[in-house]
Amino acid sequence: MKLTKRTIDSTVYQGTNNARYVLWDDEVPGFGCRIFPSGAKSFVLSYRVAGRKRMMTIGTYGVLTLDQARKAARAELAKVETEGSDPLADREKERRGETLADLCAAYLDRHASTKKTGQEDQRRINKHILPRWGALKVKALTREDVAKLHAKIGATAHYEANRVVNLLSTMFDLARRWGFVSQDHPNPARDITLFKETKRDRWLTPAELPRLAEAIDQEANAIARAALWLYLLTGARKSELLAARWDRVDWDRGELKLDDTKNGKVFYVPLSGPALALLRSIPRVAGNPYILPGRGPRTANAAEKAQTASHLINIEKPWARVKTAATLAAWREDPRAAALIDRLTEAYARTQHRNAPKKFTPTPPLDAIRAAAAAEGLELPPAIDDVRLHDLRRTVGSWLAQSGNSLHLIGKVLNHSDTKTTAIYARFGEDSVRAALEQHGARIMDVAGFAPTIVAPESVPNDPQDRQSDSSGDQ
Repeated sequence: MKLTKRTIDSTVYQGTNNARYVLWDDEVPGFGCRIFPSGAKSFVLSYRVAGRKRMMTIGTYGVLTLDQARKAARAELAKVETEGSDPLADREKERRGETLADLCAAYLDRHASTKKTGQEDQRRINKHILPRWGALKVKALTREDVAKLHAKIGATAHYEANRVVNLLSTMFDLARRWGFVSQDHPNPARDITLFKETKRDRWLTPAELPRLAEAIDQEANAIARAALWLYLLTGARKSELLAARWDRVDWDRGELKLDDTKNGKVFYVPLSGPALALLRSIPRVAGNPYILPGRGPRTANAAEKAQTASHLINIEKPWARVKTAATLAAWREDPRAAALIDRLTEAYARTQHRNAPKKFTPTPPLDAIRAAAAAEGLELPPAIDDVRLHDLRRTVGSWLAQSGNSLHLIGKVLNHSDTKTTAIYARFGEDSVRAALEQHGARIMDVAGFAPTIVAPESVPNDPQDRQSDSSGDQ
């Protein structure tokens, strides 16, 4: 029969044991009105897709009119007939909705795992994205949301803020490809005004290096100590050096072969005499192929350790200790600063022993020392705690440039694939250029046997015609 409003209004539930009871419509195939034991009524649509019988609710009777429900039913049937889609599955997917946590998991598994910077992506996701939006639906993220996060991170770290926006932009480009959002869904990380970035220009000066070298030698972790020295001696990238293996060392040629480099090419690191001597001093761990071995499972037997052999991973903590020690050494060269540090250390030690004996550290945080010095109007000597691990690589490049080496050679040493990257060391070579010209000038004067006559200001021609004749003669 053809459903009418009167028929629906007058019909009551006639099923048994809560069985489904539907008044079917002859006008639209599969369309009907379901009546519940409670008296509630809803429009439904029954259809088949891929051989499976499906039933979905169109809407509640009373909220939708019969004509509106028929129109909606026809539209859903058209999708089944023309697109082969499953309206109920689409609705369930829409209702469930993938969250940002789902997209992040897919990104890390399907994309970041193939990138050399995948660990950095995971760190930013865990630190900035998941805590803030992990439960949010992918479709719900807006450009305003991204802009606010960008501004928040950028208050203290411009570079990090920009990288998070770039990461989100890539994730949403892939979200369209992977079906998390529709093809026409706007990318919320686009059109965000990024912070202006300046190239980091930090390297160790000859005055800083002795303090840092002494601090490195005082580091208790022998493997981390060796790693830091190798960074200074080779200029290798952090991850590439940590993953270096003993079987890649050519002792005769004095080379270390790196198979998995940032530019995707095999690279041979020349090993200087000090670097080779350092490598020979590093004890080898049975069953572990890495030059800088990690601890591995503490309770595993020898066989298990061999199967789970890994390289050193966490070098940030030893590096932080080294920087702190070097900075304190620099500050203690000022007697007033040394006295201040001693007072603070004594008070801090008493507090540490009383409240946190298991986490005892011998000196207060550097920021606490800075604050105390500022309160007393004491200006501390320059610190070294702002030096990053990557700055050791910059130190190699800058020192090579200052020694007069060409940018091409520096690029070869640091395995740069883009000459623009090496160009940042150009200004470090100015001192060697100046020294060369000084030597040239001294030789000219020596051979000439006299110094040039200094031109007095009154002897400079004032007549434009004189200047013209001078310039034409110069041509």
